[in-house]
Amino acid sequence: MSSLERYSSNRLRRLIGSLNSIRFKDDTGEVEYFGQQVVMLRRDAFALIRDELTRVAGGASQVILGIAGHTVGEEEGKALLARAKALGVKLTQSLPIFIRLAVEETNMGYGKIKIEDFDTESGTVNISISNSFEVDPYRHTLNATCAFTLGYLKGIFSQLLRRHFDGKEVECKGKGDPGCKFRLTIRPQSNAGTSPK
Repeated sequence: MSSLERYSSNRLRRLIGSLNSIRFKDDTGEVEYFGQQVVMLRRDAFALIRDELTRVAGGASQVILGIAGHTVGEEEGKALLARAKALGVKLTQSLPIFIRLAVEETNMGYGKIKIEDFDTESGTVNISISNSFEVDPYRHTLNATCAFTLGYLKGIFSQLLRRHFDGKEVECKGKGDPGCKFRLTIRPQSNAGTSPK
């Protein structure tokens, strides 16, 4: 039986779900998600933090939020890969299914994530998110607002595919677009320091 047969999409969904459980440790006052200690913040608390960061740091706030999101995405990607390896999942055969389920079924409260298109040849991924937690439904902006989410997506895809990704939020509900859409591309490898052949 091949790894793909052994781990059908339903079995992979259960694998992702096994990581996706939240644990409340009442005896220590901790909350654990993906095996990591987390703090639960209300959506408006994140917005207040982002607004104050923007006031203090200006445009650098988007960079800071992007780095934070990227780090979280990388850590979740590492946890997913470690769990899959521990269970004997051969990702070379089931990687596209695993990635789709890992990204779409992992509910971190960022909104409903959907991979619209995943071209493994070109390394381009188009993703939509409905109900992004970074969008303030009562305030429109001139610029895309989902810097943390963009960083998260770049981080998790970079980890799962072992390639660095660049990305852009091409539509944002915060700007008045119908929803939030992201385009990720594999970062071209630098030829710096090599001689042309």
